[in-house]
Amino acid sequence: VEGTPFVLAAGAKARAQYDIPPDAWFFASNRQRSMPFAVLLEVGLQPCGWLAAWAGSALTSDENLCFRNLGGKAVQHRPILPGSEILTTDVTLTRVSHSGGMIIQHYDMAVHDAAGPVYEGNTYFGFFSHAALAQQVGVRDYAGWQPDTAQASMATPVSLPDAAPFPDKRLRMVDEVDLWLPEGGPERLGFIQGSKQVDPGEWFFAAHFHQDPVWPGSLGLEAFIQLLKVVAAERWGADHQTRFEAVAPGQPHEWSYRGQVIPSSREVTVAAAITAIDDEQRLLRADGCLRVDGRVIYEMQDFTLQAVTP
Repeated sequence: VEGTPFVLAAGAKARAQYDIPPDAWFFASNRQRSMPFAVLLEVGLQPCGWLAAWAGSALTSDENLCFRNLGGKAVQHRPILPGSEILTTDVTLTRVSHSGGMIIQHYDMAVHDAAGPVYEGNTYFGFFSHAALAQQVGVRDYAGWQPDTAQASMATPVSLPDAAPFPDKRLRMVDEVDLWLPEGGPERLGFIQGSKQVDPGEWFFAAHFHQDPVWPGSLGLEAFIQLLKVVAAERWGADHQTRFEAVAPGQPHEWSYRGQVIPSSREVTVAAAITAIDDEQRLLRADGCLRVDGRVIYEMQDFTLQAVTP
């Protein structure tokens, strides 16, 4: 760590390392050789949380504050396989602002292993009171594509597979596909929507955060990616040997969060509109959103998925 402890100012830096267990549960649950995107994202983001605490962020308020990621933009250079041993993350606090009792912090992050860069980008977080979180209205004026009644009536039935190469129950972030329109979306390349009923007993509420249970945003992005896997399988086919690279190497992606899924929430709905397809590379690009009980709270832009057949 570099900087002065308990001083909330730009310039502080931290380096964190994660020893990857070769038999980690998420490799098996993902039913893929590669680390799930959600796990890699947590490897990049969690050191930002540690540095925020080290800088004394929560000590600036007499109220208890909650820590939330608000968004970011990044690029993944290559997948992480079980043979990788250590991931090193370097984060730098680049900007701090205060507004209405909230603290907003911006970070640069870079993850690498012994072979070189893995995941790089920037991200920002906020510290909020419970009252502020309760007043969140979600993504204002969301302009993403949505089908009208006539378009929705033309949906093609499709199921969400529960065998490889799709994840098992522990990592499965979508219960079922509610809507698949092969010619839907702004480019008429496809639109897919899925849903998941919120179970307050699911493992991730107890894990994230301590005494502040909330559905991890990274798992909301994982739900989005799982829908893209369905689209890829519909277009190119998939079996137990198919490998999905999500996100595709070298492809920038962006996310923003303006709300939260908590144990008392009822239903999460995720939608993806395909914006580009490369049949030669078997690559999909999509924008979309995540709703909780009908309110848009996450927005995803330029996420990609590449299907690789051995």
